Amino acid sequence: MKGLSSEEQILSDVMRPFIRQDARVLIGGSADTGVLCSLGRIYGPVKAAFTVVDKCRSPLELIREFAAAKQVLCRTLNVDILEIDGRESWDQIVLHYTANFIDAAHRERFLAGVARVLEPGGTLICAVKTGEKVFSEQRETLEAGFLTRSRGDLEDFLSRRRIEIDDLEKMLRAYASAATTRRLNMSMLPEMQDTLRNVGLRVLSVHSTPRKFRYYDEGGSRTRIDSSTLVVATRDL
Repeated sequence: MKGLSSEEQILSDVMRPFIRQDARVLIGGSADTGVLCSLGRIYGPVKAAFTVVDKCRSPLELIREFAAAKQVLCRTLNVDILEIDGRESWDQIVLHYTANFIDAAHRERFLAGVARVLEPGGTLICAVKTGEKVFSEQRETLEAGFLTRSRGDLEDFLSRRRIEIDDLEKMLRAYASAATTRRLNMSMLPEMQDTLRNVGLRVLSVHSTPRKFRYYDEGGSRTRIDSSTLVVATRDL
C-alpha cells in the first residue's frame, strides 16, 4: 500500500486523459485492495465497472469485502490471467507490475492474451520494473543481498512489536528466492516495448521513474538503479 501510494499521482496523471464514463476496467492481478483503492480515487465521481482477476482467492475475498463496504461496482474472477479466454473485453486494462511475476518465457503469451481482451480503441496501462539485464550467475549475490536487507528490516519491525514468527528464516529465504527470480526475469524497456508491438499493441507513451533498490546491493559496492515504468498502449480500431 505504501509503495502504491507513492506512485498514485503519476498513475493518475497518466490515466486521466483516457478515463471515460461507464468504462469497463480490468485489473489484471492484485495482491490486495491497493490497486482498486487507487483506481477508485483516480476515477472519482466518474462511474466505472471494475473487474479484478487473480488466480489466488485470498486477495479476491478482501476485494469483495471492500467493494461491498464501499459500494464500489466491482466483480472478481478467480482465474489465472494466462487463461483468460477472450469471450469478454474491457475498455481499459491496468497491470500493476503483473508482468514482472510472469516468467520471461511466457511474457509474450501473457501480453497477447491481454491484447486480445482489450477493446479496440481501449488503453492498456502497464506498470513494470525495468532495468539493466542481470544473469543467472549473479543470482547468489543478489539473493544474499536481498535476504540480508529484508531480514534486518523485518527483525527490527517484529522486535519493536514483540512479535515472534515460527520458521521466519525459512519464509524469508523462500521470499528472497522468489524476489530474485523476478529480478532475473526483469525486462529492459526496449524489450518490453517490442513485445507489446509484437502482440498488436501500439505504444502511446512511456513514463519512467528511476529508483534505487537497496535490497539488491552487491556486497555494499553499489546500489542497483532500476526504474518504475508506466507504459501506455492501445489496440487500434
